[in-house]
Amino acid sequence: MKTVYPNSIILFFAQAALVIGIIPVTGCNIQRMALDQTAAILKQTTPALESESDYEFAVAALPASIKTFEGFLQSGKDNANLLELTAMGYASYGMVALEDQWERAEDMSDEADILAKRTRGMYMRAHGYGLQLIELNHPGFTAAYKKGRDHLDRALKRLSRKDLPGLLWSAMPLFMAVNVSRDDVTMIAKLPQAKALVVRLVELDPAFYNAAGHMILGSMYGSVGKMMGGDPVKSKKHFEQALKLTKRRFLLVQVMYAQTLAVQVQDRALFTKLLQEVKAAKLSIYPRQSLANVLAKRKAGRLVAKADEFF
Repeated sequence: MKTVYPNSIILFFAQAALVIGIIPVTGCNIQRMALDQTAAILKQTTPALESESDYEFAVAALPASIKTFEGFLQSGKDNANLLELTAMGYASYGMVALEDQWERAEDMSDEADILAKRTRGMYMRAHGYGLQLIELNHPGFTAAYKKGRDHLDRALKRLSRKDLPGLLWSAMPLFMAVNVSRDDVTMIAKLPQAKALVVRLVELDPAFYNAAGHMILGSMYGSVGKMMGGDPVKSKKHFEQALKLTKRRFLLVQVMYAQTLAVQVQDRALFTKLLQEVKAAKLSIYPRQSLANVLAKRKAGRLVAKADEFF
């Protein structure tokens, strides 16, 4: 005998089937919404680390934060906030923790060699995430980047101000990776790419992230002699512009100025003046960048102690 179901029961099963069919999609959307909201909140917390004045505490906190960002990226590989945070995190750990240790290690020691490789590795991770960040808005950018300078230059012209974070966190870590790999010709060969990225950064916004673009270009032109593409005049111009834009509050500018150009042109008076300015400065001049300024003071102290080796 054929079973006849009441209309209410038929309606119940029809509704249940509809709900079950929707759950995966809705659940996925809710999960993505939660991820995007969490990423936005995480980005708002970055000033807490940048304003930290306890160096050891900041160094200890960085790895967990980075892996948290990277963990969320597994579920949202196209989230711009997470890509930016992860790139920034790896670049920060490379500079604040590992490069600081590398500079304190005995020259030419096994420890120094290991630390240089680890530092380069962190910077290259940051660089990779920076390129992914640009790729979000410009599919094919990474492919153009790998094809050569002409392709890269054309791709860079299509970038706009919304691409500033990607430019910064692909350019600066790459330059820093090259800087700790002076004996590696494969890394030195990447310097033109880093320069192209940072030049576009400065074109779009000279003051972005504490005039980082000017600081990097000043370091590029000031760290090598003219035979290698150095240019003291251009270096000084970029450093002085960075000092002007930051109102001399972002002390890493003075440190890089002294460490590169002042040493390259053998201007000990300039070297001493810049580093004494850093050592005398109070962290209260720029509370939002206390960690960077603490790092600058640490670097300045080491450079002053080694002045006789440079001049």
